[in-house]
Amino acid sequence: MRMKKLLSLLFLLMTLTTVLKAQSTPVLLLAYDDFTGNGTGLTYWKNGEKIPLTDGKTTAAACAITVSGNDEYVAGYEYNLAGEPVATYWKNGKAIRLADGKTYSKAIGISVSGSDVHVIGNNGSQAIYWKNGVATSMEEDTKLYAITLAGNDVYMAGSQVNEAGEYVATYWKNGKAVSLTEGKKSAEAKAIAVSGNDVYVSGFAINDAGKEVAIYWKNNMPVIIPDGCGANAIAISGNDVYVAGFDRNAEGTNIAVCWKNGKANLLTDGKEAAGVNVITVVGADVYVGGYLNGIATYWKNGNALGLDNMPGKITGLVVK
Repeated sequence: MRMKKLLSLLFLLMTLTTVLKAQSTPVLLLAYDDFTGNGTGLTYWKNGEKIPLTDGKTTAAACAITVSGNDEYVAGYEYNLAGEPVATYWKNGKAIRLADGKTYSKAIGISVSGSDVHVIGNNGSQAIYWKNGVATSMEEDTKLYAITLAGNDVYMAGSQVNEAGEYVATYWKNGKAVSLTEGKKSAEAKAIAVSGNDVYVSGFAINDAGKEVAIYWKNNMPVIIPDGCGANAIAISGNDVYVAGFDRNAEGTNIAVCWKNGKANLLTDGKEAAGVNVITVVGADVYVGGYLNGIATYWKNGNALGLDNMPGKITGLVVK
């Protein structure tokens, strides 16, 4: 009888352990863009499984991905019969067109809060912010690269061109522009993250020597990142600041880098071209997405993992 109880308890513990492991296994979603121009159709990856978004008859691309509850959203574009890319997002596989297709348009960033879907992109040469499909045109000579939400506030990052023709790194809070640079030399804001009352923006700036330098701003104050040429993505975890970007070697090859509080972790050795676009931190794990030698690749804690030799680049990454 005692042996039976022990066996039953052991079985219960084994079952519970299995359930806990299953619950703690993260769901990894990856959006990618075949930048060779040879691919048709559109899919995204969910734990290694390809999820189709189009029928494969037209060219399409994914530029960003996000999750809200059980709903999965992918932002990008799909070419119409006239040969124009049309800004589109997909909710659980269903396409929502954001433009009429009369001119080229793309959706490049997406964030969701409740029933509200916020998207950034362009329609022709005009930068656009869409909320639930309603378009708001930004000022002329504006570029948008990233969007994030914090409570009821909408933050976007990008740049504006000043009268001297220089790009000014800029972010917007609820439509109000905040300039991060003086505009004497060009700079752009590529990513944005909000933690509590702190606003972090990453990008690049041209220094007095005419060289690109990786930089992030915390509450508008610049922090130069050592040995970097660009900071394309940023994530905050507790008191730690993670930045993903690139440096460049003497031969001009980009080296993918992840910085934690300014300390560099080289993701590539410069023997092959590489780039990174997104970063997310979950617990002790750091995920960076981009490309390596023309193959869509993500790095988990510095270890590179390709997507079945898929040509292109990872443009969006969610771990839940």
